[in-house]
Amino acid sequence: MELDALRQRIESLDKKLKPIANAPVAFPPDLAERRMPKDDDANGALLDAVDLYARADVAERAKIREIFQLNHAFAWAAALPFPADSEERFRQHLLHFSIIDQGRDQRDALLWMHDLLQSPYATRAVVSEVAAMSGDWTRDQLSRAISI
Repeated sequence: MELDALRQRIESLDKKLKPIANAPVAFPPDLAERRMPKDDDANGALLDAVDLYARADVAERAKIREIFQLNHAFAWAAALPFPADSEERFRQHLLHFSIIDQGRDQRDALLWMHDLLQSPYATRAVVSEVAAMSGDWTRDQLSRAISI
């Protein structure tokens, strides 16, 4: 039931966020100062998804990744409302990365992964743990990164 409730919540938020996610982007002079729109509901749903993903079995984790793949606007807009400034928060950010898998553009995912792994909290133990929970692509990328 928890997974179905999460799916319904994310699908509802995806509908709300689609007009923003699909709107053309003008490139104004102050683009560097602009930020993603903050959506507390989407960020809360992401926290719940990360928590469920951490407790889920293999099949449920695959379903959570599928929910994110099908709800592009939500996946684009939702962000964890805190930095990766502790081992647990780093783990949550890495779990978010695992949920997104490679997203719509694996090049962006690789850049994101590279940034995450620069954290002082990016220990082999945490990265290995999350890699083992991930889909094939993310597991391969994280495994390669920690073997270097």
